[in-house]
Amino acid sequence: MESLSGKQEQVLKFLIDFNAENGFPPTIRELCNYFGFKSLNTAHFHLRSLEKKGYIQIHPGKGRGITLPGARPLSERQIPVVGRVAAGTPILALENFEEFLGIDRRFFGAEECFAVQVKGDSMVDAHIQDGDYVIIKIHDQAQNGDIVAALIDDEVTLKYFYRTRNQIRLESANQRYPSLNFNKSAHGSLRILGVMVGLVRKR
Repeated sequence: MESLSGKQEQVLKFLIDFNAENGFPPTIRELCNYFGFKSLNTAHFHLRSLEKKGYIQIHPGKGRGITLPGARPLSERQIPVVGRVAAGTPILALENFEEFLGIDRRFFGAEECFAVQVKGDSMVDAHIQDGDYVIIKIHDQAQNGDIVAALIDDEVTLKYFYRTRNQIRLESANQRYPSLNFNKSAHGSLRILGVMVGLVRKR
């Protein structure tokens, strides 16, 4: 592709950032308002220049008729909320999804991630409350002290993770709940789905 002028780079960055945040491109007037262009023709000039150089596609007659090649719709970047996970089923299989959080997963720096809605008060001492959504980065390994999402009997549970030579211990953040201990021979009934990287509280 041809190189861009300084202003063209700014316009392209605005288009990319706007599309990433909203899931659709800006209108010509939104572009003018952002840059303070006095005329719509100025915005059209920069867009035509970007199209000529192969950075965007323009669809005349449409209010948001700008396509950014390679841009993914926001819906493809939203975080799926996972409920039950059947043994042997990939975590991000559609049948496991209950809903989507309207948040770009890149906000948490995790391209492959999912969310679990917390049920109960077993993690309250870690400031994780009933009804919160916990963002989990997919990983089958964890470090001692990590908060992990673990699969036990097709149910996803959230606990602190600790491993010793012959045992894995999952601890709640509430003294009312006992630890869950898995010895080496029982590791097969436990599957670590990922490590907590964020939390969303909707209320």
